Amino acid sequence: MMLAAVRGLLVGVLVLYGLFCRVQVTVVKNGADVREERVSLLFSAACHVVAEEFHLANPSDGLFPITLVLGDANERVIGDELHQVYFIYMNRWDEVQFATSASRLAMQHGVSRERKTKMVAEILRRANRAGTVSVETLQDLKNAGKAFR
Repeated sequence: MMLAAVRGLLVGVLVLYGLFCRVQVTVVKNGADVREERVSLLFSAACHVVAEEFHLANPSDGLFPITLVLGDANERVIGDELHQVYFIYMNRWDEVQFATSASRLAMQHGVSRERKTKMVAEILRRANRAGTVSVETLQDLKNAGKAFR
């Protein structure tokens, strides 16, 4: 009985390891001390958590190649959906900062082009609908206790 439980646990670990290792993360260390396996594990976990959070049908669809560049004073995240190029630039290795950046890219990557176009159109529609409002009108709305809708 105990052997079957251990065997089941081992199979589960190997399946998870296989999912995590399918992610292609290129690390440009520039002399930084970081384990590439840890970077890949964090990135894969970020992609899977985002996929679960947004109820994507197949979490593995959310995996995509990225490049981590360490030793860059100009820290930034670049996600170019058109060319399918994703970079995270960091001055030094920081797991929390990397996980935050990775989840940001995973969210960006997880939204389809059609959905992004629809959201931008809605943003523009709402902004155009709001238009210019005078200070007096805002004060009247505030005094009347009405909220913007």
